[in-house]
Amino acid sequence: MLNAHLLRGGGVALLLAVAACGQGEGAAPADASAAPAAATTVRDPVTQTPTAPAAGAQTAASRHAPPAPARDQIAAARSPELTRCLESGDAANGVSAAMGRCFNAELRRQDGCLNAAYRTAMAALDAAGQARLRTEERAWIRRRDAGCAEAATGGSIDQVEIPGCLLDETIRRRLVLEAIAG
Repeated sequence: MLNAHLLRGGGVALLLAVAACGQGEGAAPADASAAPAAATTVRDPVTQTPTAPAAGAQTAASRHAPPAPARDQIAAARSPELTRCLESGDAANGVSAAMGRCFNAELRRQDGCLNAAYRTAMAALDAAGQARLRTEERAWIRRRDAGCAEAATGGSIDQVEIPGCLLDETIRRRLVLEAIAG
């Protein structure tokens, strides 16, 4: 969570972050209950690879983690400010640096939303669940950062691709945390 220190100022900052985390214009809220019924294969919370649990076994992830959000849910969760930014000035003309600034501004907004969702999810769990979620969150941060860094080509497109990757992964995680919090 990139900007956790921004939310340490108290409840007002947290409340503002939650209020700013609404869905994109015209988007339906992410609904974990609309996801398909749980199959026999679950995703490992650290590697996100499919794993088949032993008969009757229940992993930490399967106890409280909802299915991963779909790409359209992630796109719908982006703020209208991102669209406006990308459709104006140099960003609208395809200038990588300008587009990167748009994605970075949205990443800061979404990181605040992620922090708020994490705090809400933590409050909804018992001590053991909080410990599991804390471990999962730290592993997720490492996976997100490493995975997005792998996309780097060394060119100017990295100014768009890397923040775009971080943004999508941050939104994906926020939606998962919101579903955990219920």
